[in-house]
Amino acid sequence: MPHPPTPNIAPHIAALTPDQQRAALAFLVAAGADVAVADTPRRWLQAAPKPQPQPETKPEPPPQPGPAATAAAAPPPDQARHPALDCPDVPALLALLGRFPQARTTPPLLFHGALQSGVWLLVDRPDEDPAHRETIDRMLGAVALGWDQVALVSRLPFPSPGDAEPPTSHFTRFGPVLDRLVSLAPPRLVLALGQGAAEVAGPQARLASSRGRWFDWAGARLLPTFHPRTMRADKELKKQAFEHLKLFRAAMA
Repeated sequence: MPHPPTPNIAPHIAALTPDQQRAALAFLVAAGADVAVADTPRRWLQAAPKPQPQPETKPEPPPQPGPAATAAAAPPPDQARHPALDCPDVPALLALLGRFPQARTTPPLLFHGALQSGVWLLVDRPDEDPAHRETIDRMLGAVALGWDQVALVSRLPFPSPGDAEPPTSHFTRFGPVLDRLVSLAPPRLVLALGQGAAEVAGPQARLASSRGRWFDWAGARLLPTFHPRTMRADKELKKQAFEHLKLFRAAMA
């Protein structure tokens, strides 16, 4: 049976007083009406229809990463684990350096002398100038030290072509080699010759004002001094370096 047309009640509402309008609105609220006039008529005394259950939908599986995404997730080659960190001992570390391309023309010079002594002279790179090595030999002899008591250790295992200043990337590349040597043969005293060697203890150790001051590095005490290539014919620097060497020798006692 069709519903009768909805009467226009606006004139009747307008004829009511404000109190009567509020009373009528309160009645509608109490009766459960949520709107005064709906767009379509509804039987208020009839129960509302139950909502129909929605068909269950399975969630779609996440999209599989493509080749490009897989390549992006993989670490770049330069961030891969350095093989030096997996060397079980010092001979294995030296054997690894022998497989580097530079070793085809120049043998690696990671250290020389008594590494097991725990007393290091640390340099930034091997020297191609024999005069520098002779200066170091004379410095040790002046304080009654020989290569059976100390080790000459280099941050870089290969010299720079033409004795040029090595780029920072070289220290980054070979840094794990020195880290592994430190863990396999821990030093206790380190005399750092030059800024490039001293900076292993931090940027403050690289400063000129750090010469002759002790720093902590890798569980060892590190004393920065001058490299022979810096001293050359400067008698004042040689004098300061000798004072640093005596301070270092006294710490060995």
